This record gives sequence, C-alpha cells and structure tokens, in this order.
Amino acid sequence: EVGLEIDNHDKRLYDARGLSYTGLGKYNLALNSFDQALKIDSKFTSALINKARALIELGKSSDALRILRGLVQSGEKNVHILNNLGLALADIKEITESIKVLEEAIEINNDFAEAHFNLARVLLMNGEYSRGWDEHEWRWKCLDFDSEVRKFPYQTWNGEKIKGKKILVWSEQGIGDEIMFLSPLRELISDGATVVLECSDKLVNIFSRSLSDVIVVPRTTPPKKDTMMSDIEFQLPLASVSRFYRNSSESFATNNGEYLFPKTSLAAKLKQRYKSLGDGPLVGICWKSGNLKVGAQRSISLKLWEEILIKKPCRFLSLQYGDSRSDTSIFGNNADIHIHLDEKVNPLDDAESWFAQIAAVDLVISVDNSTIQVSGSQGVPTWTLVNFNPEWRFGLRGEKNDWHPSMRVYRQPKEGDWESVISQVADEFTGWLEKFSG
Repeated sequence: EVGLEIDNHDKRLYDARGLSYTGLGKYNLALNSFDQALKIDSKFTSALINKARALIELGKSSDALRILRGLVQSGEKNVHILNNLGLALADIKEITESIKVLEEAIEINNDFAEAHFNLARVLLMNGEYSRGWDEHEWRWKCLDFDSEVRKFPYQTWNGEKIKGKKILVWSEQGIGDEIMFLSPLRELISDGATVVLECSDKLVNIFSRSLSDVIVVPRTTPPKKDTMMSDIEFQLPLASVSRFYRNSSESFATNNGEYLFPKTSLAAKLKQRYKSLGDGPLVGICWKSGNLKVGAQRSISLKLWEEILIKKPCRFLSLQYGDSRSDTSIFGNNADIHIHLDEKVNPLDDAESWFAQIAAVDLVISVDNSTIQVSGSQGVPTWTLVNFNPEWRFGLRGEKNDWHPSMRVYRQPKEGDWESVISQVADEFTGWLEKFSG
C-alpha cells in the first residue's frame, strides 16, 4: 500500500496517491484514487490526465480518448494532455493523427522528452525509420526510461568517417533489446571500425563467438579496463547504431537473419537428447511474457493452445523461462498432449544453453518476449503471436518483421482476441506439419 494520509476533502492527495500507484504499476488502484479525486471535483484536470494515462497502461485507450478529447474540447491543451492523447491514438491505430498531436505537444514545449520519445515509437512503428531514430535519441532524457547513460570519456559518434577508428558500443535496455539491436553492428565493422562492445555478462560468450573481430566485455560498474583504452575515439549506445544503418525498410535487407551462433556441440547434444521425445519435428513454445507492465496483455493462457498441442506427429518443448509446471499441469489427464520441460536448461541463468536449446528446434511458436529475439537472431523459423497493440518493432500490419527475416507475425484482430490468433496458427500449423513430414 502507498503510505499517504488522505484528507477526504483534498483532491490533490487522492491524485498524488494515484500517481504513486501508477509508478508501482498498480493501475486499478491508481484509477480508484483518481476517481476519488474526481468525486470531489469532476473537472480536476490533473486527475483527469492521470486517469487517462492509467487507462492507456491498462489497454483501455478508447476510454482514455473520451477523457482527453473532452479536455481538448473544453479548451484545455497542454503537453501532458497532448502526449497522452498521442499515445491513445496510436493504440487505436490512428497513426497520422497521433503523429500530429505529438508534434503539437513538442511545438508547445520542445524540451518535453516524453513527447519526443513517444513520437519516435509511433514513427518507427509506421516505418518512418530515419526520423524515428532521430527522435529516439530523446530516450535518455525521459525520467522513466529503463536504462542509464554510460558515461565514457569519448565523443559520441555521429556518422563521420569511421574507417581505421576504434569505437566503444555499449548495450542498453533488456536482454532481448541487446540481441535485436546487435544486428546492424556488422555493417559498422564493414565500414572499417574497430569495435569494443560492452554488454550483459550473460551474452559475452555468444557475442564473442558470433563477432570474432569484436572485443566483447561485460558491463560492470566501474567499467572494465578494455573500455578505457587510449586509442578509443568514439562511443555510442547500441540502439543508436540503427540510426545510421537501419534508416529505411530497405536497409534491413543487409541482415540475412542469422547473426548470432550457438555453441554447436551443445546444440547437437540437446538435439540428440530430444529425439527420445518421439516422432515428428521439435517445436518450441512460449506462452507467457514476464514484462512487468504489459506482460498480461502479451500472454496467452496455455489452455487456449490445445488445438495446436494436439497436432501429430510432433514433439513440443517448453521454452518458457521460470517454473512453468503449474501451467503445463492443466493437461495432466490428457494423454494426447505432452509438453516437455527440460529442467537442465535455465534461460535466466545460462544463456549458452538457452541459445543452444532454441537452435535445436525446428520451429518456435511464441508470444512477444526475449525468446523470439534469440530464435530470430539465429535464423530459426519463428511464429510470433502479438497483441492488438504490440511494441513498435512489429510495425502496424503484415506478417513480416523487419528485424528478423525468419519471423512470421500473427496479430490479434481486436483487443484481447487470442482465440482468432490461435485458430489461425493451428490451421497453418497443420499445413506446416504436412510439409515438414513430406
């Protein structure tokens, strides 16, 4: 609980408590607090804005739109209203209007980083990469951005001639982001750069093996001495490499879809081990996202997967990280369904086994989590099941994904409709199985 003494007549305290709950990701409790403030004053602008933001976080953007458009029509127009309005419009796929509204917020206050960053994500979702990456640089000025700037004593690379120069590239955000944003690094090397790459310690061995001409060091505080070499001239955060090498949909064609490589002996060992599971192809599945903010929207109850899991001949392997036995136990009495759990592989602790396990499967069917970045980066055929408002990296429409050529995207036709997605996947999986066996 948020420890805040509430005066029953003070709308500002209810609003403050709601913001505290929002910061904790407890959006339903936040809504209750904002509603308490609005009972005192139904036109309290701050509570209305904050309520709208909580509704957006809960995937209720249509409800948020009614509040925000009401504020605009009543003459209220500030950067916070417009920023939230832009987000809500993007959620309902009104992209042109969303961009216009976010640009209006920036016109009012060009230093409002959140509006720039939200504009970046809408532009990138719309395939407007060049402008989107420029706006994406504002992420470092956003208070709730989940990475911190690594402060190195080198100038930031801005696209100048790099041949013969040494550059430190440091990773940011989560494991899945590190993997995805690594794909254009090969082009930086092809332009003649000598690269020192700082990344999560879990990924050092994999990145070193896959990029043999790169000096790969684990991210530590303070930084390792390899990041402090006297001949390093430039530095750049990893996502910013895309600003120079992924500035159009066409520029992604240079990625052949396989840029990370498992430990081959380990992948072969796992492939051999899984042969004991029976006949047919080995299909890895992942049904749950652990994302603290939107994991529930991205996850699919395993019970819904039944029409996929009854397909034969096929061996199903759980790629779900964490203990998933409570999920898979729902099929305990169904002799036609078996999902193998390999307890010797723990993605959270051992990235080598994680990559090798995914390399051993014939197909991955997964919701949006880091699994699809591992499979996509290795060129493993991947079917990704995404919610109605997926992250910008999936674009607005279509079944292709710019980042991973081996990926096919299945989209919810409307908010919460996983049944249609599973039905489509099950139908096409039948054809895939027949083709595989044939």
